[in-house]
Amino acid sequence: MNEQKHGDIDIVALSGRFVMADAPEVRERLKALIDDGQGKLVIDMDQVSFIDSSACAVLISAFKAMQLKPGRLVLVTSPVVQALIELTRLHTIFEILPARPAALEAFGAP
Repeated sequence: MNEQKHGDIDIVALSGRFVMADAPEVRERLKALIDDGQGKLVIDMDQVSFIDSSACAVLISAFKAMQLKPGRLVLVTSPVVQALIELTRLHTIFEILPARPAALEAFGAP
């Protein structure tokens, strides 16, 4: 997990496998970023090769926390992640963009 800032936008980049063993740490970091951030979060999973149901639960938890903020959460997905998100119909709740530059642009960042 790699954290960055682009202006007032928090970016969390994940890579490799995002599975149950990673879920508590990622959930905790996302919650902290949402609580302390400006309500703008990009979760970049372009380099994620596999996610399981625990990872999906972490994403849903972050989405719900961001709605309470209120704020906006944008996902960037790899083809593997995108396929699972569509299979589980989570694409109906998440805002998903094809690449990090598009996600930043969605927030009005140059």
